[in-house]
Amino acid sequence: MNEENKNLEDQAKDAQGQAKESASEKAKDFKESTSEAFDSAKAKASEIADDAKEMFGKAKEKVTEFINEDAKEMYSNAKEKVSEFTEEAEERLGEFAVTAKEKAKDLAEDAKETYEETKVKAKEFANEASEKLNEFAVEAEEKLEDLAEDVKETYNETKEKTKGFFSKLFGKK
Repeated sequence: MNEENKNLEDQAKDAQGQAKESASEKAKDFKESTSEAFDSAKAKASEIADDAKEMFGKAKEKVTEFINEDAKEMYSNAKEKVSEFTEEAEERLGEFAVTAKEKAKDLAEDAKETYEETKVKAKEFANEASEKLNEFAVEAEEKLEDLAEDVKETYNETKEKTKGFFSKLFGKK
C-alpha cells in the first residue's frame, strides 16, 4: 500500500499544482479583464468630458451670438424708433413755433388798427393755437402708443427668443 499511498500523494501534489496554476491563471485573466474594463471606462469618461466641453463651447457661442446680434439689433430698432419719434416731435414743435410767431406778428399789426379787431384776432389765435396743441398732443399720444407697442413687441420677441434658446440649450420644454 505504500506504493498506492505514494501514487495518491503524487496525484494530490499534481492536482494541487494544477489547482494553483489554474487559480493563478484565472487571477491573471481577472486582473487583465479588470484592467481593460477600467481603461475602457476611463476612456469613455474622457470622451464624455470632451463632449461636455464641446457642448458648453457651442452653447457659449450661441449665447454670445444672440447677445451680439439679435439683442443688439432689437435695441438698435427700439433706439431708432425713439429717434424717429423725437425728430418728428421736434419738427412739429418747430412748425408750431413758426406758426405762433406768424400769428403773433399778424396780431400785433392788427392791434394797431383797432382794439376790437385785436380782441377778435386774439380769440382766433387762441383757438387755432389750442387746436394745434390738441392736434400735436393727439399725434404725440398716438406716436407714444405706437412706440410703446413696438417696444413691448420687441421685448416679447427678445423674451421668446431667449426662452426658446435656453429651452433648446438646457433641454427644457
